[in-house]
Amino acid sequence: MPSWNDEETSSEEECEVVSMDMGLMEEPDTTVEPLFCGQLELAHPKCILHQLRPIKRVAFEGPITGRRFYGCPVQENGVNCGVVEWVDGPWPTVLQRCLCKLWEMFHEQNFGRVQDKQKFEKELARLKREHERELAKLRTKNDKLCIEYTKLVDDVSKMFDWQDGRVDKKVYQKQVEEEELEKKKKELEEKAMLEVQMEKLKLSKEQRCILQSQADIIKNTRKAMKAVEVDRDVLKKEKAKLELVVAELLKEGYGSKEKLEQIKAILES
Repeated sequence: MPSWNDEETSSEEECEVVSMDMGLMEEPDTTVEPLFCGQLELAHPKCILHQLRPIKRVAFEGPITGRRFYGCPVQENGVNCGVVEWVDGPWPTVLQRCLCKLWEMFHEQNFGRVQDKQKFEKELARLKREHERELAKLRTKNDKLCIEYTKLVDDVSKMFDWQDGRVDKKVYQKQVEEEELEKKKKELEEKAMLEVQMEKLKLSKEQRCILQSQADIIKNTRKAMKAVEVDRDVLKKEKAKLELVVAELLKEGYGSKEKLEQIKAILES
């Protein structure tokens, strides 16, 4: 069985190995230390890759927590050279062991917080799902209750209407009869209006025919009068010619004077 001293010795060796390895590794995580200030000496060594003057840093990681060092100034978009030079030497073994233990406790506690957070998030998600399910059930019940309430209100309204006689069968039948009478009345009025319009159209057509006949009679009468006037003018001309002939015969004394007088009387009549 290993003793407590053996365990302490092994932990010390591990811390020392870690301290030695950290001197060769890249820069550890750092923190701000206001007391570690001042200008760098001109003869201070430069970083290996960039040949730049290092910057002051304080380690914040594992057993080297709190150790001051000069590190590569390149932080972003480039390769960091790591630790250029340590200002503080390695911490005592007991302090390194305590720092390792503190960091282990911190990580364990942090891991516990992470687990607690995950459990809390899972429990919260489960509660949200249950709440959504219960809310959906309540909404469904609420919809059913609203439908039942609306139906109940309609039934109560119908019952009151029936009691007040608003939905009486006789009243309904009377309303139907009145609507039918009104419909028939409208149909008769429309039919009468159509008949009146047809009669008006018929009268207007007959009137147009009469007017056309009158126009034709007047036109024919005018034509006949023109023909009579033409014949009258011809007769006047013939009469004038005969009068001339008779006058000449009377002057010359030909024929019987009595016959000529008779012809003259006929012409004058």
